Amino acid sequence: MSKSKNHTNHNQSKKAHRNGIKKPQVHRSRSMKGVDPKFRRNARYALVGTIKARVEQRAAAAAAA
Repeated sequence: MSKSKNHTNHNQSKKAHRNGIKKPQVHRSRSMKGVDPKFRRNARYALVGTIKARVEQRAAAAAAA
């Protein structure tokens, strides 16, 4: 009995390029899914405070200019 083929890469490159080899999508920040609830809650409050501070900072800069 003849030996069977162990491996071939034939046609795989063509198949891969038919729809184009795409780079993975880059996201601005990772999801908070699965993160400690206490941390998520605090992060939400911290984000609100940061936004308020940035608004005040812009207002101060506009008044100075």
